[in-house]
Amino acid sequence: METNDTIAALATPPGEGGISVIRISGENALSIGTGLFHSTSDISNNVPPVQKVLFGEIRDPESGRVVDEVLFTWFKKPNSYTGEHVVEISGHGGSLVSATLLELVLRQGARLAEAGEFTRRAFIHGRLDLTQAEAVADLIDAASNKALNTAVSQLKGGLSRRINKLFEQLLAVQAQLEAAIDFSEEGLTFQSRETTGQQIEEVKIEILDLVSSFRQGKIIREGMRVTLVGKPNVGKSSLLNALMQEDRAIVTDIPGTTRDTLEERIRIKDIYIVIIDSAGLRDNPEIVEEEGIQRTRNALAQSDLSLVVFDPSQPLDGNDELLISEVGDKPRCVLLNKSDLEQDWRKEKINEFLNGETPISLSAKTGTGLQELKEIIYEFAVKGERAGESVVITRERHRDHLQQAATALDTATKNMSSGYSEELIAVDVTLAMEHMGSILGKTFAEDLLDKIFGKFCIGK
Repeated sequence: METNDTIAALATPPGEGGISVIRISGENALSIGTGLFHSTSDISNNVPPVQKVLFGEIRDPESGRVVDEVLFTWFKKPNSYTGEHVVEISGHGGSLVSATLLELVLRQGARLAEAGEFTRRAFIHGRLDLTQAEAVADLIDAASNKALNTAVSQLKGGLSRRINKLFEQLLAVQAQLEAAIDFSEEGLTFQSRETTGQQIEEVKIEILDLVSSFRQGKIIREGMRVTLVGKPNVGKSSLLNALMQEDRAIVTDIPGTTRDTLEERIRIKDIYIVIIDSAGLRDNPEIVEEEGIQRTRNALAQSDLSLVVFDPSQPLDGNDELLISEVGDKPRCVLLNKSDLEQDWRKEKINEFLNGETPISLSAKTGTGLQELKEIIYEFAVKGERAGESVVITRERHRDHLQQAATALDTATKNMSSGYSEELIAVDVTLAMEHMGSILGKTFAEDLLDKIFGKFCIGK
């Protein structure tokens, strides 16, 4: 991906709308923009004032035809989103007019930007670090208030500041180690090994604290995955429809109607939940149904919480026991559906079958117990959330680097306690710093940037 040429793209969604914004970034952004823009405002030497919105027209330089009336804004480097010269042309919304404006810009020498290239240039020019750049994508994708607030916090540098602080603490430790290595024969007095070891341990504890926030952060960013599991015809699809408050899943009295997984999102308070309806689990399924059951098992393995649905209006059988076995020790909530029907299961039978686990009695048909279920799902989602804690990690990439940094520091403290030399300890501290630097983008590989920014939309 070239970074020296001038790029352009439509920065607003394609289609009809109030406005469409063409963004141009690069050394030739201004000359390209002013070559198309004509205004009655007084522009000395064809250079518009910086960060001032001007009204005018975009004209085709070949035919002189007016294409659109627009607002024109110039941001002079480095005071722009990308850190380069940036021009934004705001025209009328509409597929044809925005495509025509962009075509004119490209004809003047700009090239079409790739996905995420504007934000990538902002990172390269030091306007954002890598965690802030990733937060831009999270801000766009935010589907709940918690996700939005977390993305804004990271965009403002909340996570960056905390990791930078830990990085600086390790840098100070490394300086002590290097000094002890380089001047060991000079008769100088250095910080004790016990103090250095304590400093390393303190940083490790803080890193592990961030690692432990990943569960909460992942749920905030991606939503909590909740899988409905049960044997055929216990009312899983009806329960999905009740939670969605619309008919999204086909419901019949025929066992095995659901042959595949169906994912839908619902919002509970300030988070969203991904609900997965799945094929019923039972012995000796049909061939097609068997594939659906395998997908159920896959969904179960990837879910944060399983809603295990039983029908106590029917006699307990081997498929009920199979279900408990399949779920195993995964996080679960047991639901006794169809409470509006006459119950076959007695209290003693339920206690014996569930080994004292307390189930929720509900009816997907009448809505009885649904609000209680939503409260339980929400409480599970925010379980372990620390009051007042705004900095959490939301990406697996961050979690992995932090975990490896903590492992390196753990090795360093063990080696120090065992009396190993400062040279060996410094190697582990350096490794920890490299992992933390990778989170912020202090050290990075091009393929990492391709992977991160390739998921952005074009124009951002």
